[in-house]
Amino acid sequence: MKKRDLSKFLAVILRNHRKAAKITQEKLSEKADVDVTMIGLIERGIRNPSVNLADSLAHALGVPLFQMIKEADDLRRKQHSKGK
Repeated sequence: MKKRDLSKFLAVILRNHRKAAKITQEKLSEKADVDVTMIGLIERGIRNPSVNLADSLAHALGVPLFQMIKEADDLRRKQHSKGK
């Protein structure tokens, strides 16, 4: 992962929240009104969600988008500090 690639870390946070909520990618796709394939692509870091899509996913998980972004940034900083 690139040090500055926040979307890769956001993918990890999205997956963590989805699993913590004990919902499948299919259920999340229904709640967020997005194709299930897109959820998988985002969680694997292959696709980057738009701000609107990220907000829909966060809302579907019951988590504020700003919280998910902060968690992703915290994870990125933690990984970056390990690399030093």
